[in-house]
Amino acid sequence: MLSIGKRIKQGREKLGLSQDQLAVIMEKKGKGTISNWETDKNEPSIAEFKKLAELFSTTAAYLIGESPQFEEPRENYVMVKKDDLIELQKKALEREAEKNKELLDLLEQSKKPDGEKDA
Repeated sequence: MLSIGKRIKQGREKLGLSQDQLAVIMEKKGKGTISNWETDKNEPSIAEFKKLAELFSTTAAYLIGESPQFEEPRENYVMVKKDDLIELQKKALEREAEKNKELLDLLEQSKKPDGEKDA
């Protein structure tokens, strides 16, 4: 399991940032603070964890090792009410049933001799 420092370093490197650049973003005086975080000599504050999580498109819980990282950025997810989702599923199933009925009708029509086909 990765340490907090290794997760911070991994997030920084994934964004292609140097320790100096991350220090500027985090409003620190220099890269020493970032280096200390990455080597597990010190840890960020809760507010800093939140800022890092937002920057790295993950969660503070992931950074401290409490939960898995999102596999996709959060902006790829949409919140939908359960009732709305159920209604959308019902409509999709109804459309699928209609299409299946149309296909079955076409199949039946194709099986009839030419003289018996409907207009």
